Amino acid sequence: MPTKSLRILIADADADQALKVERALNHAGYFRVAPLHSLEALTGLGDAQAGEFDLLLISQKMVEGASVDAGQYHRDNAPFRHIRIYRDADVLVTQIDLLMQSIDPLSHT
Repeated sequence: MPTKSLRILIADADADQALKVERALNHAGYFRVAPLHSLEALTGLGDAQAGEFDLLLISQKMVEGASVDAGQYHRDNAPFRHIRIYRDADVLVTQIDLLMQSIDPLSHT
């Protein structure tokens, strides 16, 4: 059973792509999901407390670079416990169950 209290943000400038990811998460049992469609909205969360959000799923296009280091991005964005940068939302939705097992392992035992 998924942990219903996980707070998940999807950052993708393409609203249709973010919606695909949100629907896949809902189908997997996660409903505390919010989309962000601009980098400004994401950087506005910089004042949030460390660990305020459980997961940030962010498109490669939103992080403005083809070779972003996820570890460094995580160190620079403390409000998020986990960060996953994805290149293609269509590929990500096929991997949601596996991804969430790594983020929320007790729910999949």
